[in-house]
Amino acid sequence: MVLNELKERYDKNNEVKFKLFSLEYVIQKNDNGVEVYPLLYSNRKNHYSSLEEALNYYTIYNESIIENIDRVILL
Repeated sequence: MVLNELKERYDKNNEVKFKLFSLEYVIQKNDNGVEVYPLLYSNRKNHYSSLEEALNYYTIYNESIIENIDRVILL
């Protein structure tokens, strides 16, 4: 459920913000693909070629976003 809404917001706005555990994160589309980063540490941007890759390979506490999708709170 959250995964579908996350993808819809990303497709509509080219960006989605969410909270997972204690931090807020941003996934945004850029010219070269997708960037994922925590809002507090915006200089620590990770780059991926697609949204699917970002969801599967960006890790928070050694677990991917997709593994914690039930804990994601969309902002």
